[in-house]
Amino acid sequence: MRTRFSQPTSSLAFIALCLAILRTSLAEETTFRFPPDKSVLDAKRDFGAKGDGVTDDTDALQKGLDASAGQGEIRSSKSSVLWIPNGTYRITRSLIFKQALGPWLYGESRDGVVIKLDDNAKGVSSVLRTHPNEKGPTSADWFMRNLRHFTIDVGNNPDTDGIRYHATNSGTLADVRVLGNGKIGINSSFIDQSGPSLIRDVEIDGFETGILSQWIWGQTLSNITIRNCRKVGVSVSANVVAIENLSVIDTPLALENTFPNDWHHWGGVVALTGGQFTLTKTPKDQVGPAIVNTSILYARDVNAEGYSAVIQSETPFTGFDPANPLHLTTFRSHGVKKLFDEAGDESLELPIKPTPTVPWEADPSRWYCLDDAGAIPGDGIDDTDAIEAGLKQAAAVGKTHVYLRGVGGPDPNGFTITRRISVPAPIRRFIGLGWARILSEAPESGFVVDDRSADIVHFQNIDAFGGPPIQICNCSQQKTMVVESCGVTVVGEGLGDIFISDCPANLELRKPGQNCWARQLNPEGTSDVGLVQNDGANLWCLGVKHEGRGVRFATRNGGKTEILGLFNYGGSPEEMDMRPSFVVDEAAFSVAALREIAFDSHTAYNKVRETYQGQGKTLDKQNEGGWIGWTLYRSRR
Repeated sequence: MRTRFSQPTSSLAFIALCLAILRTSLAEETTFRFPPDKSVLDAKRDFGAKGDGVTDDTDALQKGLDASAGQGEIRSSKSSVLWIPNGTYRITRSLIFKQALGPWLYGESRDGVVIKLDDNAKGVSSVLRTHPNEKGPTSADWFMRNLRHFTIDVGNNPDTDGIRYHATNSGTLADVRVLGNGKIGINSSFIDQSGPSLIRDVEIDGFETGILSQWIWGQTLSNITIRNCRKVGVSVSANVVAIENLSVIDTPLALENTFPNDWHHWGGVVALTGGQFTLTKTPKDQVGPAIVNTSILYARDVNAEGYSAVIQSETPFTGFDPANPLHLTTFRSHGVKKLFDEAGDESLELPIKPTPTVPWEADPSRWYCLDDAGAIPGDGIDDTDAIEAGLKQAAAVGKTHVYLRGVGGPDPNGFTITRRISVPAPIRRFIGLGWARILSEAPESGFVVDDRSADIVHFQNIDAFGGPPIQICNCSQQKTMVVESCGVTVVGEGLGDIFISDCPANLELRKPGQNCWARQLNPEGTSDVGLVQNDGANLWCLGVKHEGRGVRFATRNGGKTEILGLFNYGGSPEEMDMRPSFVVDEAAFSVAALREIAFDSHTAYNKVRETYQGQGKTLDKQNEGGWIGWTLYRSRR
């Protein structure tokens, strides 16, 4: 919104004008409300939270978090959404996620919901902690942490973190603001356990360190703004971090990428695209570089203002122009890996599109519960007909959002489908309120976006979780499909765009010319043909973590695949397993900021197998050794 100012006649008039503008701005902020359903728990109505800034709401919010994850007195064993209405919620100790799955925490609005810790709180390590333990060792099985649309205020507590955030395979921290005089805004390193996770559309103000990301084996940061940190904006070590659109303001060091100790084969690995670092308050004699790097870094389109230089690196880097010390067009901390000498020295630099925003439905009468159409989880009866009938009925009466209630408890606890089901317009969001488990009972079964669907269809919180995954397929000519926080197989069979966010999912792009953008993709398993298959399409990935054996990415038939930030974890018990991690067959492929590690097994013997105009070459372990870290690999095409 752009406002035209006129000269006020008095200071009171000016104040009134400012208040009017503020009210307009607040009114325009998206509010997230849900229908009155038993799968939605209200922090005030169901747990007695007041949100008045005076009452201690710690117990009420903790009970709500427990219940959302299927524990406590309400809806025991079922997962649910915990919805927090606008208000200021005073707390006096840490709020803790105690269960292995969930919770699903939604505030009514980011700026309207404030969870505030008392000043000078004693013995409180963080306002919010997404693991029951303060430190490891622990198992890696902590999934589906979803936190959205609220503010954390750490108050005046210099030794306290805002959020201690850990999730494995699937977890999103989105549209959140963290502020106060604390230690670390978002600490993703407190438990030293595997990820990955996604942090997006987050603002941090204050603290010693904005984001600490280490020892978690994969993390993606998208659209992050950090202000007024006393030490560093983003600190990375012993981790692969993919970063998109990072803004750091009035912080002595914007980004550091280093080693956690003397373990130099596991330093930080960072891919950064789009950085704006601005320093205005630091005296000139104390100004240093915006980025300090001692490990593996790929960066492009980065600008600094007020710093002594955009980067200081101890590596034999290329791509930095000393004549323009406050700008990086492209920076590589180390040389380019390639199989063909004619291959370029740059990443593919495919066009990047942001994930589109699907309007949230504020009218509860336009939501439809598919359970009420006869779908029953865990009863052993095929739910295909019921879900399909529910979608048709919802569309016929103009519903825009359809949902399944969260499941939980022991098996059997999932819905089952046996064929493809089209999602008709005007339905634009298909969401699990809590965790919706849907299992495939036949090949190619799942949900389809086609030419009869809405212009954008968003799927969220659907997961097979150990069972046979369904497909979510875009076979339309021009409709857009968004898949978020879903453990499925994403399929492209048309020309409509596909966006993936925080998905432990395999991917098959079967149609030449289709475009897909993935942010935090986590395919796992063993494959001879590829967990991710690109047959002639264009695929851009920000943040990938693999686990398992065999082919990870296969790009064929003129396809183009670009990856920024990849962690390949696992390997093979067979040292001479000849399946390559990456297959490039008459296609284009690049991966920037890659780390491969395998504990108690062998890393991939063949790293890349590439064919160009009928000539095949292989980059293997004899040339590369065991654990590897690359700044960039680039194919011939």
